[in-house]
Amino acid sequence: MSILRVVSRYARSLFELSKSDGKLDSVHDDVMNAWDVVKHEEFNSFLKSPVISISKKKEVIAAIFAEYDAGLLQTFNVMANHKREAFIGDFCRSFHLMYNKENHVSVVRLVSAVELSDNTINELLSTFKSKGLLEEKVELVKEIKPSIIGGFILEFDGQVYNASLGHKLEQMSKKFSENLYIKNI
Repeated sequence: MSILRVVSRYARSLFELSKSDGKLDSVHDDVMNAWDVVKHEEFNSFLKSPVISISKKKEVIAAIFAEYDAGLLQTFNVMANHKREAFIGDFCRSFHLMYNKENHVSVVRLVSAVELSDNTINELLSTFKSKGLLEEKVELVKEIKPSIIGGFILEFDGQVYNASLGHKLEQMSKKFSENLYIKNI
């Protein structure tokens, strides 16, 4: 079974429990804070280390996440008991995606060659919202990538809208490389 399916089951379990207890927002905040901790390379290496015993990992997890929701800490302990503590970051991501879906939030990645003004970003997002491609609430991740030359790339819900000059130049180059006078068989 794929690890993503496994961690999504842990996430679904905690998600449903938190939702039924009416503390989904606070648990989500704890999950996001835990995700920030797990992103640190040293802590991530600690979790993945086969040399460190499970009991030691559970002690450290309990110490670091002592102030967090009891259900979240219990989930981390269950994951450690099943030797899946190295996938806590994947668990956090899966939980966050479930939370966004529940709250109708689109996660959007915007790549541009230069920093775009807030007005330009808002106009761009409102265009996609008006076409029904994005939810009203948007979680935006911006990235500057000069190699795209100009324009933008918008990624959301597994879709990519590439309106970059680099992409258009690449398409033109492919077209010019085709010889229209030779019949393709």
